[in-house]
Amino acid sequence: MLILSLGLSQKANATGLGVASDYNVFTLGNFSEQYTDVEGKLAAGGNITFVGNSIGSKLAANSGNVVVAGNNLTLSNGQVNNGNIVYGGSANVSSNEGLPNGTVTKSNPIDFSAAGQELKSLSQNLASLSANGTTNVQYGGISLTGTNSQLDIFNLDASTLSSANNFTINSVTGSTVVVNVSGTSVSLQNFGFNIEGTDKQHILFNFYQATSITDSNVGVEGSILAPLANFAFNGGNVEGNVIVNSLTGVGESHNYLFQGNLPSPSPKTVPESQNLLGLGLIAGILGLSHRKTKSDNLLRVL
Repeated sequence: MLILSLGLSQKANATGLGVASDYNVFTLGNFSEQYTDVEGKLAAGGNITFVGNSIGSKLAANSGNVVVAGNNLTLSNGQVNNGNIVYGGSANVSSNEGLPNGTVTKSNPIDFSAAGQELKSLSQNLASLSANGTTNVQYGGISLTGTNSQLDIFNLDASTLSSANNFTINSVTGSTVVVNVSGTSVSLQNFGFNIEGTDKQHILFNFYQATSITDSNVGVEGSILAPLANFAFNGGNVEGNVIVNSLTGVGESHNYLFQGNLPSPSPKTVPESQNLLGLGLIAGILGLSHRKTKSDNLLRVL
């Protein structure tokens, strides 16, 4: 059977955030923070520099690799809880860094290049979905209302979000909410969230064009998908996954991982041999049809 459907189906099989699903913070490049907390797992494709406080405090015991650095690792004045540290380059783990339940090992358990391709594709695919919820912007307040029991999609632009003074999401209990935000530069400041119906673990903010995001003491109720963005986490917190290109700052990441259901891309092709066979059959049929039309026209002339 030849499958030629393209794009993304809102009724296709559900998917998650790929390899980043289990990580409270997942960066494709460098990560650098100090005197803050990452309650869950942390992974970075580049260097990890973390000074002070703790990583993994909200994880179960023996949670595997809690810190994964694709390149160099620097840890001091804090503690990694409930699991192991893995690095791909060099490691500088200070003697005042606690590791009560794990080991430090040189290894490369994550293919960050492949992960980057997957996450960027996911972000663009989600951005292509048609909005089915109602967006109301008035006097600096943003109100999103959805009634779909499975998936509510909303579109916002960066300038509207950056000038917001409050943000309300009202959706059906258990429904997944995707907020697609356009624009290359985003500033989160001077507003709070009010969530009704659904919950923060079913909300995903997809900054599919952003190359720069700044959070100045805003508590984000939901997960962030921004694989192109350098995230200046200057304060506040994120209640979910943080998936970005790079991250610097002092903001807290709380381990309320995304539990929503995202639509999968529709099938684009079948295996190559079958696909070529199918295309050959189609070409043959079209060729026969074309030749038959020419023959019929010639008979009419005669």
